[in-house]
Amino acid sequence: MAVGFAMNCVKSLLILFNFMFWLLGVGLVAVGASIIGDGKIVHALSLTEFDQQLLTSTCNAMIAVGVIAILIGFLGCAGAAWENKCLLGAFLAIMGVLSLIEIIIGGVALANKHKAENYLKEKIDHISDRKYQNLTAEVKKFVDVIQAEMRCCGMKEVTDWAPDYPGTCNCTQKTSDDVHDGDKGVCDTTSGRWAKPCDNKILDNLRGAISAMAGMPIAVAFISFIGMVLAFVLFRSKDGGPPTFIIRGHEYKAFA
Repeated sequence: MAVGFAMNCVKSLLILFNFMFWLLGVGLVAVGASIIGDGKIVHALSLTEFDQQLLTSTCNAMIAVGVIAILIGFLGCAGAAWENKCLLGAFLAIMGVLSLIEIIIGGVALANKHKAENYLKEKIDHISDRKYQNLTAEVKKFVDVIQAEMRCCGMKEVTDWAPDYPGTCNCTQKTSDDVHDGDKGVCDTTSGRWAKPCDNKILDNLRGAISAMAGMPIAVAFISFIGMVLAFVLFRSKDGGPPTFIIRGHEYKAFA
């Protein structure tokens, strides 16, 4: 049994931590799956020469780490609740490896952020080198979906498709129920078309995705370190009791 009120607090905190860690694992799975499931970014990369496999692989790695985090969260809760030294030791070892993987994933996402942004912007802007009517059916579908969902017109400039604009450029065709307050600033009432091009809006989505891919693993790694400290304290309590300190000839237990 863990001795003292302080050690019981450590045990309770470790159980709480592992529950939060389990929730973060669920978050990693959700973020990775949502980015893969959001066809706009993956589709945009598929229209360029950029290696979209890097994005997909990173998301798959996030999902895998998230699943492992869910299992480790359960392992840590069980080890803390039962004060099982074997489970706590396994928890410490796995958490150390997992934290290293999480930091690597976050670093890869951050290191490729500007490269992905610049390359994607360049390739998306090149879509408008051809008239809308001359685009392939696949690219037309992509342009129409982006313009309709993001309320924009053109890739690089709003005049990219002049003079024959596709219907998805028209904001005045929307009913009053479809137009939000935010549309008032981006709908050119003179021309009846969306007033902003799409490239920056696509890049904003990409930035958000990369920030999530970098932020979530690093946040999990930081919280993992806290859990490792708590687990180590509880682990040591099962190895000859809590640490002691001798001050002026008197012996004090750290968690008595």
